[in-house]
Amino acid sequence: MAKMKSTVVIARPVEQVFGFFLAIDESAPRTDPSVQVGSVIKTPDGPPGPGTTFRFRQQNLGKTTETVTRFTAVEPNQKIEFDAEIGPMRPKCDLTFEPWDRGTKVTFRGDSIPSGPLKWLSPLANRKGQQVWQERLGRIKTLLESSAP
Repeated sequence: MAKMKSTVVIARPVEQVFGFFLAIDESAPRTDPSVQVGSVIKTPDGPPGPGTTFRFRQQNLGKTTETVTRFTAVEPNQKIEFDAEIGPMRPKCDLTFEPWDRGTKVTFRGDSIPSGPLKWLSPLANRKGQQVWQERLGRIKTLLESSAP
């Protein structure tokens, strides 16, 4: 699966970093400028776990788009597997969390999986996805490390 891979070490405990990623309905607007506060809808209510779905309304180039992310597996403080619907892409991804030198090593892996006639764009989509995730992980690192422990 790992056609995209990005890694970051965040100087915060695994439980705090994992919790941030698990609560993406609350955390995404804090680290993604295209996601507005209140624009992420989580279903069902309650603690996130396998089957939890997040609908994002995002502003890009003056246009509103909707994407869907669905947790497919959750191993507390270790791993989150998810798939998504982003336009013609159907990515399958995971995030792993490891204790690492007074912090947490977060590794994102995924494959963009374009659908239909766009399948030939897979290498380009994976390069762009990796860039997006590297930038996203950098913003998350900055946010978490700048907040009080």
